[in-house]
Amino acid sequence: MRARQVRGWFVRLAGTLGGGASDQELAEELESHLQMHVEDGVRAGLQPEEARRQALVKLGGVAATAERYREQRGLPWIEVLLQDARHGLRRLAANPVFTTVALLSLALGIGANTAIFSLVNAMFFRPLPIERPQELVSFQNKARAGWGFLVFSYPNYKDLRDRNDVLAGLVAYRFAPLSVSHDGVSSKMWGYVVSGNYFDVLGVRASVGRMLSPDDDRLPGGHAVTVVSHRYWRQSYGADPGVVGRTLNVNGRSFTVIGVAPEGFFGTQLGIAPDFWFPAAMQAEIEMGSAWLEARDVEILMLQGRLKPGVSLAAAEAALNDVALQLEREHPDVNEGKRIGLAPPGLAGTPFRRSAISFAAILMAVVAFALLLASMNLANLLLARVQERRAEIALRLSLGASRGRLVRQLMTESMLLAGFGGLIGVLLAGGLLRLLAGFELPIDFPFLLELRLDYRVLGFTAAVAVLTGVAFGLLPALQTTSVNLYSTVKADSAMGGARHTWLKNGLIVFQVALSLVLLVGGGLMLRALHRAQTLEIGLDPRNAVELSFDLRLQGYDATGARELRRRVLERVRSLPGVKAAGTIDLAPIDLHFGRSPVFVEGRAPERVTNAPRAMTSRISPGYLDAMGVRLLRGRDFSQHDDEKAPRVAIVNETFARGFWPGQDPIGKRFRQGSALSPLMEVVGVVEDGKYSSLAESAQPYVCRPVEQVYAGATSLIVRTASEPQASLAALRREVQGLDPGMPLSARLLTDKMAVPLLPARVAAVVLGGFGLVALALAAIGIYGVMSCAVAARTREIGIRIALGADAGNVLRQTLRQGITLALVGVAIGASAALGLARLMRSLLFGVSTSDPSIYVGVAALLLTAALLACYVPARRATQVDPVIALRCE
Repeated sequence: MRARQVRGWFVRLAGTLGGGASDQELAEELESHLQMHVEDGVRAGLQPEEARRQALVKLGGVAATAERYREQRGLPWIEVLLQDARHGLRRLAANPVFTTVALLSLALGIGANTAIFSLVNAMFFRPLPIERPQELVSFQNKARAGWGFLVFSYPNYKDLRDRNDVLAGLVAYRFAPLSVSHDGVSSKMWGYVVSGNYFDVLGVRASVGRMLSPDDDRLPGGHAVTVVSHRYWRQSYGADPGVVGRTLNVNGRSFTVIGVAPEGFFGTQLGIAPDFWFPAAMQAEIEMGSAWLEARDVEILMLQGRLKPGVSLAAAEAALNDVALQLEREHPDVNEGKRIGLAPPGLAGTPFRRSAISFAAILMAVVAFALLLASMNLANLLLARVQERRAEIALRLSLGASRGRLVRQLMTESMLLAGFGGLIGVLLAGGLLRLLAGFELPIDFPFLLELRLDYRVLGFTAAVAVLTGVAFGLLPALQTTSVNLYSTVKADSAMGGARHTWLKNGLIVFQVALSLVLLVGGGLMLRALHRAQTLEIGLDPRNAVELSFDLRLQGYDATGARELRRRVLERVRSLPGVKAAGTIDLAPIDLHFGRSPVFVEGRAPERVTNAPRAMTSRISPGYLDAMGVRLLRGRDFSQHDDEKAPRVAIVNETFARGFWPGQDPIGKRFRQGSALSPLMEVVGVVEDGKYSSLAESAQPYVCRPVEQVYAGATSLIVRTASEPQASLAALRREVQGLDPGMPLSARLLTDKMAVPLLPARVAAVVLGGFGLVALALAAIGIYGVMSCAVAARTREIGIRIALGADAGNVLRQTLRQGITLALVGVAIGASAALGLARLMRSLLFGVSTSDPSIYVGVAALLLTAALLACYVPARRATQVDPVIALRCE
């Protein structure tokens, strides 16, 4: 096309668009703009005619858009909004690469936040499936010494229930293992032993039949009835309405089914999903060998109450502590110093509340960082994209479009991206939650934490998407629309002005900082997992298996239990490849070790509430060898330490140091449980270990012979000479050969150790995965910024080379710009990483939160990535041809 025809076309175009300038002046500006696009196309490798054709097409789009702006004046806002949305969709569809990258980045960030918030929602925000859940409170049994626990005795429960005037009702419950026979098959299951008013106070109605009532809880052993869960009714009875009146064999006794709980109701303790409820009056039949209905010193029940209307939490605590003072005066031997604390129910009322909050806070912080990273990446993409459209924006402003109108148009595109990113994120989160639903923890009790996308989660996702679209779309839109045609075409043709540079650089700095935070967190978690593998936990889980069963559930008394354990150990020890075998009632690390008061001989007896406490377990001879526990002093238990022999005990190092510092503990005597319990003589000392969790500090611990203290719960520990997995089937056969109906659970001890490590593994995967994504995005961002910087300085670099500048000097100066950004990001990220590491302290298993090797290693990795990202643009800068650079300008 000849130059005169091009000028004529521009004059006609200018006449069509109009504006403040004359047609001739506007045509000259348009022609200058055309020339800029042509030169850009030539530099990109296009032939001159093709570059000119594409430039004319772009200018035609500008004219059409400006004409639409004029037509929209006076239209209703909803029509304008719809037109903007249609225009934004067309713009996004016209640039599929940009749209795909932006959507994937947002979907990853929003989806991760949605999935983790569904966990937080299930733990803290979702109301319990009962009437008026906001009125329910959980009880904590506190003492003057400052420690507290959740369990109470049944007589104390009755006094608290009957003497207070601030509660509409008070319930007691206990989680208990069961042996349930259905269709001739026995299975280990779990249920609640509850006070008769349990369902009435909670306001839970039966799905079929009726629930337990106070009448079922009046006569000890008199009402063998049970309520089953909706899940068990559906799975075992095919949802048959005729289930009411049928009998179940539970722990060797028949119980009549009187009702089915409503769907989704598993009690008020989050995470625990029992299938049966029994009246407390039947506790002797449910927990054979244990009698706690009349024992004020046996604290075994958890309590929850419903506040009366208008009663505050503080007023209820004060009134209940008045009752506690009465009980202290009446029963000082067991109630001295005990006080009542109230807390929200569910997880908030459990001993794991602090750990759960810390873990949830870590996950939310990580996914918030991931979303921030994705949003920064979106902002960088938007900046890069609108930089490509800077001339279009400048022309629209020159042709009469208002800045607010253009910002609204650009924000519509950002909000469309955020909206579609949110939808895809919800789909990703839904898929992740379905995967998690199929994951089974290697534990032997029914754990249920229902994760679903309810209205709270969807509302959170919508809020996050809107906030992301506004926060990270507005600034690029404002920056891009603060231009004019002259400056765009003449001054900053390549870069778009210094005002864009600081924003791009700031985003890159924060991307580097976030990358360091996430990678440091992942590195600390990996170091912690490695340390956990070599952590001195006082036992050796390699080449060992655990078979768990409960003799009480099969009706064994103390004599029958001793005989069965003896025969089991004889048969197991005779198997080929078995090196050692022994039993324990509660095997480490099970998170449920109790602590009992200790009274040392020769010292003034303390009240139960103020007495020091120690963990306790009951073991058989051979257990120490089977578990790999080292005996430091004294002897192991033998077959002669039976019920007729003097009471003996083995203690750990912490127990010995704490009660007899600087003395030989062998031969020392103490009582445990109460000041009236029989004296026990210390016959051995074992090394310290981990008993409840891998992160716990050294705790006093006592082993007692299982032959001297009845224990139904039994874990058979077997150490083999070779791969233990192959021995599981043979071990099952030997145990069930003695009692075919015995429900068993079997697992490798190494698998059992994976349970306390699960939170750390999750945190390591999340932090490390997002950290690597952050590193890649930061490297890409640095590359993009440096490429733009080199393009912006083409004329300067060309002049310097023409004047004799050394190529190495140009390379170093260009690299310095990118490395400076990375160094600033590393400095900011290091301080933020220290804050995140403090939140993770409970998961680090002794690893320092400021481990210098992690910080230095991650910083070196980031700087190396930044250097590589800077090198290609810097190398390109040294190859600038001065003649071409000056001609382009």
